[in-house]
Amino acid sequence: MHGLGRWIAASASGFGACLVLFSLSGSLWLSAVLLVPVGFFMMLGMAASNTLIQAMVPDRLRGRVMAVYSMMFMGMAPLGALTAGALATPIGAPATVALGGAACIVGGLVFGAHLPSLRGPARKLIATQQMTAGAPPDEALRSDP
Repeated sequence: MHGLGRWIAASASGFGACLVLFSLSGSLWLSAVLLVPVGFFMMLGMAASNTLIQAMVPDRLRGRVMAVYSMMFMGMAPLGALTAGALATPIGAPATVALGGAACIVGGLVFGAHLPSLRGPARKLIATQQMTAGAPPDEALRSDP
């Protein structure tokens, strides 16, 4: 789990940067090529955040927490699509995609800036879960989200 927090911040910013580049593209082939890193950063961020959440949550609550996480992730997509559709009418689709990408960059940077203050509580949660699973306590405290 060492460094997953940094990967989450970097993937959000990388996702946003590639979306901004995609919004500026006027070529079909360039757009198709730019969607590859968009998908990569999206999957990287999802996998890293999913791993951290599951590592921090007690076994008895993992199903419930992942259900809420999935519901929020899936449930917010239609609201985002509705907002993007409403915004695309007055400012255009490319500008809407660029704005969404810029929001992702800002979100990644803000998360990265707050990461040092989140590490301590996250380490304690992870260490607690690893100790209850039989990992040695000193090994459990070395994990870096």
